[in-house]
Amino acid sequence: MTVPATETILMRVTICGHAALYIETTDQSILLDPCFSDTLVGGTLTYYPGRVFELDKLPNLTALVVTHGHFDHFHLETLQKLPRELPVITADEPALVEQLQKIGFSKIIICQPWQAIALGQTYLLPTPSDHEEPEFGLLVRDATGTFWHMADAEVTAEIGERITQEYGAIDLISTKYQPVVRASMGYQHGMGATFDRQGVVSWLEAACACNPALVFPYASGLCFSGRHAWFNRYAFPLSSEETVRLLQRRLGSPERAITVRPGDAIELRSGQSPQRHEQSSDFVRAKPSPELRWEPIDISTLTGLPTSEERCTLQEKLDVFLAGPFISWFKQKVKQADSSWASFPAEQVVWQLVVHAGDGERLNYAIDLRSPDFSVLAGEHPEANFFTHIAGQALDDVMTGKMPGLIFWLAGEARSYEKVICVRNGRFESPKWPKTPEDFPSDPLTYYLRHFGTGETSFVEPELADGQLEKASNSLESSDDIQILTRLGENEEVMSKKVLLAYLAVQEAERLGLKISDAEIQTMSDSFREQFDLLDNQDTEQWLKEAGLSLEGYSAVMRDFTAVLKLEQHYTRAIAPLLTNHRRVATARYTRSRRDIND
Repeated sequence: MTVPATETILMRVTICGHAALYIETTDQSILLDPCFSDTLVGGTLTYYPGRVFELDKLPNLTALVVTHGHFDHFHLETLQKLPRELPVITADEPALVEQLQKIGFSKIIICQPWQAIALGQTYLLPTPSDHEEPEFGLLVRDATGTFWHMADAEVTAEIGERITQEYGAIDLISTKYQPVVRASMGYQHGMGATFDRQGVVSWLEAACACNPALVFPYASGLCFSGRHAWFNRYAFPLSSEETVRLLQRRLGSPERAITVRPGDAIELRSGQSPQRHEQSSDFVRAKPSPELRWEPIDISTLTGLPTSEERCTLQEKLDVFLAGPFISWFKQKVKQADSSWASFPAEQVVWQLVVHAGDGERLNYAIDLRSPDFSVLAGEHPEANFFTHIAGQALDDVMTGKMPGLIFWLAGEARSYEKVICVRNGRFESPKWPKTPEDFPSDPLTYYLRHFGTGETSFVEPELADGQLEKASNSLESSDDIQILTRLGENEEVMSKKVLLAYLAVQEAERLGLKISDAEIQTMSDSFREQFDLLDNQDTEQWLKEAGLSLEGYSAVMRDFTAVLKLEQHYTRAIAPLLTNHRRVATARYTRSRRDIND
């Protein structure tokens, strides 16, 4: 370590990988949470992205910072390679301080949140953490700019707001972003593919509360290796790239959030925007690393089709189905207030469908519900945040009528998980999903297949045109339907058949588990009252009195009407060919009678 620190009139932050940073100010050279090893915990963990160090080129240092005592921040083997005369700024943790003293460091500065530390012309401010163990973030300030390194600290927007109030807008921020502990521990404790979204929202919102000129996600640059590499699929929900897109959306500019790699450096000059210089470090650089993908499911159990011909046929059928009847139906469902997917546009869901076709082949489709005129897109969407993986064999069996759609959720032939974080009303928000599995939004494809792809409906039947489907989907609000349902008919037998239809509709809805909500009954009642000019409660009460109806009796009829129309909507595709046949029968009878009369 013989290379002197360069004299500079700027602040320069060099990315060293995972938690480590090298920070040059106008008069200091500070190494933070250093770790020069290629692996951690006996080879269980390695760096992602990978990096290469040339320690002989590391500049002379003036100070060390150890933010807390976790293994990936306090690395004894690395600290033993550094000069013991360096001052060490560290957390108020007796065990950590004792170990530093044991290896020979004597100038130990124990810091407290919000208590400033002066090193020459450089100003250091430890920022607090809500974590149960002592740790801190670090604000670094000199004449050229201000950098806030969040480190591993558990921070809130209030901390960011206080920083801004006391120091103004911050030039550069490294933000915590990866909920690795919560995601991995959730998996290990049998809690499934979930993690505490509110934590991520809190960290990112704290960074944005400082109105930074530039922000980058950092301090999550590890992955599992060797026999533990299988765990990567479960442990790391968020990539730095998708976090950057969220930050760019929240800050309203693509220039204000970036990804970084080991060896990149960011310079702060007074009065200028921060500038990134890729791979400009003399002592550390990035090396190629395999892609990490968060897929917290066992895809080996999603069986595909054995031959390429079968896979090709499945793709052809799926292409036609998704772009035709499915997307038309789904667009209507999203518009319905009581639909499972009505909140998806507001939650900014991008749904990714992955069909495991067999032999490692995947059929990928996506729907970006952030667009009001969404459609089915082929391929992987880079901003997907709600995922459904389906076994190709099961999908083919259901689409050809060999198996019922029930198998998707009953036998685990489809798996869904999500990592939705949205930007709404100028702030990050986490979705308010139901807490019970049975109430969680099903993916739309398997829902459709369960309800319309089994038994009563087959994919070989004629499909409705979009206009017919839209009419069916809106049937609960159709004035024509209300007139038909309330019409007396030519004789009492017609009314008897209507009552029987209503009775059976209620029973069938219960059998299928189709809930007839109070809101739907109210919508039906509102439409009925509008048809009969019952403009207010007084008119309605007078009408009920004249009709000899109690309010309970009237509500029961409205429920019957709702059930009939809901069942019609449910079985729209099943009754399409039957409707054609019935119409032909009725027309034939009418034509025959006219011919007899003419004769």
